Amino acid sequence: MSTVREARAPRFARDLDLTRGTTPLVRARPLSYDGSMTAPTATLPRGVCVALATPVHADGGLDVASLERLVAHAVEGGVRGVCPVGSTGEGPRLTMDERLTVARRVRALLPGDVALVPAVAATAVAAVTEELQRLGDVGVSAVMVSAPSYYPLALDEAAPFYERLADASPVPILVYNIPMFTKVAVPVAAVATLAGHPRVVGIKDSSRDMEYLTQVVAGTRESPDFRVYTGTDTLLLASLVSGAHGTIAASANLVPELSVALCAAVDRGDLDEARRLQERLAAVVHACRKGAAPGGWKAALAERALCGPDCLPPAQALAAPLRRQLADELRALDVLPA
Repeated sequence: MSTVREARAPRFARDLDLTRGTTPLVRARPLSYDGSMTAPTATLPRGVCVALATPVHADGGLDVASLERLVAHAVEGGVRGVCPVGSTGEGPRLTMDERLTVARRVRALLPGDVALVPAVAATAVAAVTEELQRLGDVGVSAVMVSAPSYYPLALDEAAPFYERLADASPVPILVYNIPMFTKVAVPVAAVATLAGHPRVVGIKDSSRDMEYLTQVVAGTRESPDFRVYTGTDTLLLASLVSGAHGTIAASANLVPELSVALCAAVDRGDLDEARRLQERLAAVVHACRKGAAPGGWKAALAERALCGPDCLPPAQALAAPLRRQLADELRALDVLPA
């Protein structure tokens, strides 16, 4: 029986030729950095970034046509950044070469004013350092790096880990705090320290802990270009009111217009409208929290014909009864036609 890598590698390897089969939304110069090792030439955007799903075929190969549809749908919905191969994008189930292939594909599709922030799941420092170096040739805006998993991380080890990566990286780093998967929380004090590093440009907090997020906002206030994003769609309004700059959200694959409108309502001070949008967004998120992540999101995207329902091995597509229930709930929310 073939291994997962053997099933996927030929398709992903073929996709390295970006001159074939890719229809860019806009041919424009990407957001980039000058490589000077002192400071980035741009900051990350405020507002909504999509935690992009990775469309795959049943054999695990990259579904390029669906990737193009999904990116176009998010950009047309108003997102300011695209974050592929993170948790929603099943990045830890991909090889480094496969993650790089997806990043290159997405870069070729994006308008120049939309940030590209791929993710790297950390275990070995040397491997992360190599991936950062290789991403420097892709034209990324920054790279989102989670804390190293498997072994516990002492409180005083988080800041030196990220500083070591940032010192050697040709691209800026976005700290990724997602303790539900890594079992490691990046301490607030470490984030505050890292906010002073010229190549650490923000944090995505997916802890679902509002006390943590508000402490991060307060601790990084003296670094005005340091972006604080929530990764929790259901807490977007609370996070924005607390001082967060935006979100990197799975829901923006499906309904980017909701979180974009919510951010706009907060910007203009219309909290009644923002609350209405947050309630609607939360209902969509809760409907899609079925099965093991990101199976519910992929099933929802399949119902909208944006990509197939398949996940990367060893994960499986959402079971048929749950998919039918999900479709019914999304119809009731007017996400799908009745």
